[in-house]
Parts: sequence; C-alpha cells; structure tokens
Amino acid sequence: MPRIHVVGASPRTGTTLMFELLKTCFDIDCYSQHEDRITAWSPKGCEAFLTKKPSDILRVGPFLLVNPDLHVIYMLRDPRDVITSKHGSDPNRYWAGLRFWKLYTRYGDRLKYHPRFITIKYENLVNYPNRTQKKISNKIASISISAKFSNYHKVADPSEGSKDAMRGVRPISPSSVGRWRDHLPRVKEQIDIHGDITKDLIKYGYEKDESWKKDLPNEIKSKSKSHWPEKFSSEELAKLKEGKIKQPIIFLSKKVGIYKAYSILKEGIRNSKEKTSK
Repeated sequence: MPRIHVVGASPRTGTTLMFELLKTCFDIDCYSQHEDRITAWSPKGCEAFLTKKPSDILRVGPFLLVNPDLHVIYMLRDPRDVITSKHGSDPNRYWAGLRFWKLYTRYGDRLKYHPRFITIKYENLVNYPNRTQKKISNKIASISISAKFSNYHKVADPSEGSKDAMRGVRPISPSSVGRWRDHLPRVKEQIDIHGDITKDLIKYGYEKDESWKKDLPNEIKSKSKSHWPEKFSSEELAKLKEGKIKQPIIFLSKKVGIYKAYSILKEGIRNSKEKTSK
C-alpha cells in the first residue's frame, strides 16, 4: 500500500494545496481530514493513504529507511513569499517567520538524494500544474491520475481546515509568486532577526546574486506582526522530533526484530549524512 506524506520547507509553502491536489486528482482512497503526523496509522482496507504535516520534515528520514512504500513530497517555496504570506484563520498577521525555513531546509537538504523524497517547487506547481503532476506520477507509479491538476478547482471538495489555509478554492495560478516585493519592510525585518538568506536564494535558484537586496528599506518604521513566535523553544523542538526514532523502530521491529531494526536505522542515518556532506 503506497503511503504518501506531504512536508514543507516551512508553513505556507503550498503543502495544503499539494495535499488537496493529490487527494482530488489521484486515485487515493484514504486520507486525513487536514493534518496528520507521519506516525498516523492507515485505516484498514486502504489502497493508498495520504497525510500531510509540514514540520514532519524533521522526522521523515528514519521512516523512509524502514518503509519501502513511503513516498515523501517536500514543498519548497521562495522564503520571501513564505514570510509575507497570510493564513485565512488569522488574516491580519503574517503567518510564519524565517525560523521555520532556517531549520526545516537543513533536513530537506539531507534527504534530497533519496529516490522516494520528491522535491516540488511551489513556483513550478502553480506555473506548470500538469507537468508537476506528471513528475509525481512518474515517481509514484502505484497511484494513477484521475483528473488533471489544472482542473482541480472544478472537482475539489476540501475540508474546512484546508479552505482556511488556502483562503478558498480557486484555479491554480502563479499570482502569489513574487508578492514579497509588496512587503519589503517585512522581508527586511525578518533578515534583521534571522540573518541574510541570499545564499539560500542562490542555492535554490531564486536569485543569481545579492543585488535583490538593493530595494530593501534601510529603516523599518513599524514592526510587523506574526502568528508564530520568532524563536523555537526547547520544548517546541523536542515535540517536533518526537517519535523520530522510536516509531520507525517499532514499525521495523515487527518485521526483523528490535536489535536489527536499530542497526538498520543507525547505518541509514550515517549514510544519509555522508551523502549530504559531499
């Protein structure tokens, strides 16, 4: 049974849109209502099970090692558009600061060579939805296309939580790409708090050099408001990683025994780190 889990480089990277597209436009019979962790067990009798949780990028590595039926879709988006995006449940504040991007992308980089770790750029999804759908179909051959991504809005039936996150149902459009240019003080403020992001922008293909910063204001007249705090607490970090090793060991030990399961995980994590450092 294919198990598909959607994660992100941050909140507001398009994970909800991707989840709803997969649910609506592929033959997937079981899925969570909105968000569910990678540890969620599929209902009995499912032919395919779909879940999503952006923060699970911190936890999916070991699960990929032990579950050959697991495919992870990792949503990547220009961090400037991420930090200037708003959520339907709190429309008067920006949703997420750079704290998420700075943490989550480190884990995404470690997994980028895994054959069942599928990186999708939000910008490619909204500009070329059907091409992106074909890429996913080629990577996950065990699920079949039931409708085109470009026709999603005609057949979609998202949950209320998804409607809030996406601020309604509408045709897929690149209209939100580059909106950060209308929120330059917010971008400047986030860089002042979390540090420069030019190297990341170049690495992920969003800029060629640092000339983009010339339009940022020198001074900020008023501070922007964010839904989430700007720093992670130790308790938050522990919760994000909860079950990262224990749950995969439980899954694998049912097949091969607990000692061998631990050895497989340890070796797999070591190899993954070696690939990332090359």
